This record gives sequence, structure tokens and C-alpha cells, in this order.
Amino acid sequence: MKTKYMNSLFTIIFCLLVAFVFCYPFLNGSILIGPDTAFHINRIESLSIAIKNNDIFPRIFYHQNFNFGYGSPMFYSIFFLYFPAWLRNLGISIYDTYHIFLFTCAFFASLTMFKCATLVLGKKRNLYSCLTVLFYIWNCFYISDFYKRGAVGEILAFIFLPIAIMGMYHSVHGNIKKHYYLIIGFCGLLLSHNITFIITVILYAFYLMINIKTLLADKRRLITIVCIGGLGILMTCFFTFPLLEQLASGDYRIHSYFGTESLSNLALDISAVFDFRTDSSNYLCDSVGPFLLLLPLFYPFVRKQSKSRLATFLVVAGYIMVFMTTKYFPWGLFQFLSFLQFPTRLLVPATACLALGAGYTIANLPLKKGIKLQFTKMLLVIVLITNILQLFGVLTSPGLITRPTTAEEIKNDEQFLKRSEWYNLLELSTPDYLPADTSINYREYKSKIVSNNEEKEREPISYNEYNNFVFTYGYINNGAYYIMPLTYYKGYIVDIYDGDQLIETLDAKMDPETGLVRFEPSAYSSESNEVIFKVYYKGTTLQVVSAWISIITALSYIVATIINHFYSSFLKTSLKSKKVLGKK
Repeated sequence: MKTKYMNSLFTIIFCLLVAFVFCYPFLNGSILIGPDTAFHINRIESLSIAIKNNDIFPRIFYHQNFNFGYGSPMFYSIFFLYFPAWLRNLGISIYDTYHIFLFTCAFFASLTMFKCATLVLGKKRNLYSCLTVLFYIWNCFYISDFYKRGAVGEILAFIFLPIAIMGMYHSVHGNIKKHYYLIIGFCGLLLSHNITFIITVILYAFYLMINIKTLLADKRRLITIVCIGGLGILMTCFFTFPLLEQLASGDYRIHSYFGTESLSNLALDISAVFDFRTDSSNYLCDSVGPFLLLLPLFYPFVRKQSKSRLATFLVVAGYIMVFMTTKYFPWGLFQFLSFLQFPTRLLVPATACLALGAGYTIANLPLKKGIKLQFTKMLLVIVLITNILQLFGVLTSPGLITRPTTAEEIKNDEQFLKRSEWYNLLELSTPDYLPADTSINYREYKSKIVSNNEEKEREPISYNEYNNFVFTYGYINNGAYYIMPLTYYKGYIVDIYDGDQLIETLDAKMDPETGLVRFEPSAYSSESNEVIFKVYYKGTTLQVVSAWISIITALSYIVATIINHFYSSFLKTSLKSKKVLGKK
């Protein structure tokens, strides 16, 4: 028990040190605005605003994109953003909140990789597990994601990839009762970064096919995998079902990625794979770094009896994914993978695969014990020096966001970027979740209501209440329509009142020209000459039902797992007692 406690303490302290060293560029007192940095910071801020307004599970960030609203929570999970949103509501600045959140992510990514490396390496752990963590965290792609891209979704995925790999191992080779690794790993990936989740599911499918004989020989494993897959679907349906519902309800810009040849155009030159620069001379580093590219190449020299099927799979899969990011891969034949958006999305799981492959290779090189130990220590020093130099490149690249920067300023694209688009670039990044083919300029459109119920267009009106757009008309003509300054998502409704009396409730629909909320009420004439319209997002029945399904499934699984654990412990204790009594 004491040894187990000391090992756990060592793991935590080591991973904290790894995260602290990795985060030393925070000392430059700024945050770089990368392709996604402001997008995620604004998501955190918008979630904190929603919580303040008692909207605990927001589907739309109503104040984003010039108050038109943006439904990114329905397409891109906010599940792990509650922690930084809570920090914001405690009064911590957006600058410090973002840094605390990133440090927490780096620590947990180190921790899960240490645990995974310990499992994959088996008896040859400790020093080699530490080395594997350094390969995983201290590499230039993770540095680029962390500091330059601001890719919070991928940063979160780095936490769950090692857990998913542990689940892959236990489901095929290890203790099948540890199926919770599959649940936590894959559900965590889905709620972190959709694309990394899909890639990892594909990897797992290939691994299962490779080991199909093992699974067919042990039907219990196969049945458990299928059951866990079903449970995972139900646990996350609170996110996935409403996502699919929204995608089916209209044509959004994210649809444009499917079935195109965009990946061919965005593939890397081979020189980019070997470009390890992290300073300002290189906008984004699209390489997994020298150690992950070179060290697994020595895996073939590992003795046959020391090789494992999982390690072999990880090394091969890692290199294939790196190759797939280049122009030499025939992307034209794989248009069905265009959902990736960029080939470099493959580098996230590739980093996990090659880090474990590199650690396994070093641990099992056919060298004498003394020589291997000296080589490993020398490698540790080289990794540390390389990491410090690469992080120094980030440290000397000051960003635009500093501690005095307010959340309101981070929304101001004209101030930070010195340019403006037809939407708020800092809040939306690429506007994937806006309706496609619309003729509207959100920046210039302003808060005006368009209707054929009056002779002239109304002046822009203020929108001050949270999720409650109220306006009045004297009457409703036959065939009247109203187009609201709100981006349409399925779930918007309109309540129409004559004084305090509810006249009609309507489901809004998408205006085909603008992609805004549109409704067409029945004709009505009010004696008071004041018809009140209240437009708000109520949500859909599927959103409510799927949320309850996920809650009930998760609670049932947790309770069943706990009961099974205690029952197994009770059986073991009983068997030991019987053996002791038998000997007496």
C-alpha cells in the first residue's frame, strides 16, 4: 500500500513539473491570437454569461456575432469549458482564466499519458514512462496547438487519447472488466473534439479487425465491446442527437467540407514535416518533432519476443497518419475524409501513437542494461534542452492579449486584427455553424426587423434581455411575415400576445435569403392596437429527451460499475477467508 501511494505521489509531482516547465512561456505576459484562440476564449466568456443568466446548458450564445446569436454549443461541445467559465464567474480575469485552464489541460494530458505508458510498457516503466510523457507533451506540434493555434478542442483531446488507447488495450488483450477506459476515453474525445474522436474510432475499428481472431475466440470480449459502444452512444446522445437534428434542419456552412477536394489543397510539403521551428518565423508548426519522427524508426530492431501487437500498431498507424498529412498521399481518392477540414488534424492521434511507440522502442532496445541507462539519461537531457529552446521561441513571440485586456476587447476584431469581415471573426473564427449561402452582412445589418406588415422598414431596435426579443405591432395583416435579426437554429419559437392574453405560439423557420429567424402568424386585429411578439429559443423535444437518456444511462452505468466492484472485492475476500480456514 505504501509503495502504491509513493508511486502515485511521484506520478503527480512529475506531471506537475512537466506542466510547469511546459507553461513557462506564460511569463511573457501575453497570449498569441492564433486561428482559434479568440474563438475559444469567447466561448468561455459566453458560457460564463449564460450561467449568470441561469442558462446552465446553453444551446446558443445569444450575444455573439453582433447579437445575432451563434449556435456553436450544439455543434462543438462546451462540456469541458464549465471549469474556466466558473473561474470567470469568480471574478478571475479572462487572461488568467485561460492560462489556468491551459495549465490544467497540460497537467492532465501528462497524467493520462503516464498512466497509459505504464500500461503499454508493462514492467519496463518509471524512467521510460517519464520519457514517453516528455515525448508527448514536449513536442513542437503540441507547443503549436497550445500556444499558437489556440486549438482548445485538440488540447482537450490530448487528455483523452491515452485513456482511449488504454481502453483499446484492455478490450482486446487486458482486463475486459476495465471497460470504463473505453467509456471515459471515447466519450471524452467526442465531448472535446469531434474530428479527433472520429479518427480514433476509425483507428480502433482497424485494431479490432486486426485482432478479430482473438475476439472471435473470446465472445465475451466482443459482446462487451458492442455493449460499451451502445452505452457510449446513449451517454453522449445529449450532444450528438441535437447536433444531427440541427444539421438535418438546414444547410450550414459546415456541410461544405463534405465530399470536397479541400484536403488535397491543404496537404503539407515534405519540408513542413521536418520544420521544427516554434518561434515567430514559423506561423504554425505542423510537425510532431524530431523525437517522434525518428525514434520509432528503431522499433524493428526490438527483439521479436519483446514486441507487442499494440506497440506495432501504434508505430505503424502513427507513421501512416504523418504521411497522410503530406501532398504525396492521394487525397483525391479519399474525399469521404474531407470532414477532417485539414490533413494536419491527423497529427493529434499520431502524436499519441508515436509517443508511445518511441517510449516502447527505447525501453526495449537490445542494449546492455548499463549502456541503455546511459543512453536514456542522455536522451532525457537532449529532450529537455530541445524543449526549452522551442519554448523559448514562443516566449520571445509576444501576443496581443495581455492581463489588462477585457473580454469585450477580445470580441473587437477591428481593434485586434485591423480588419473586419461580414461576421465577427474573433467570436466565430471560420463561421462553420452559420447558415450557408446567405446574403447578409451581419456587421452592417444591425438589429432591424424586416416585415411586409408595414409600409417602411423599422429603425434598428435594442436587444438587451437574455434570450428574449420583444417588439410590438398594431395589427397583423393576412399573409404577413417577420424576419428577426437572429440567426436561425431549430428550436426558436414566437409567442404572440394581445395584452396579457396569449393568441398564438409559432415555430420559427429559416428565411431562405438571410438564414435568419422568420415566422408567419395568422392575421389578427387588436382592440388595444398593440400586438406583442416575444421571440426566444425554447429548444426541441429531442434535446430534452436525449439529455434525460444520457443522465439516466450515465448514472446507471456508474452505479452498476460500483456495485460490480464491491461485489468482486467481496468474492475475493470470501475466497481468501475460505483458503485460510481450509489450511487451519
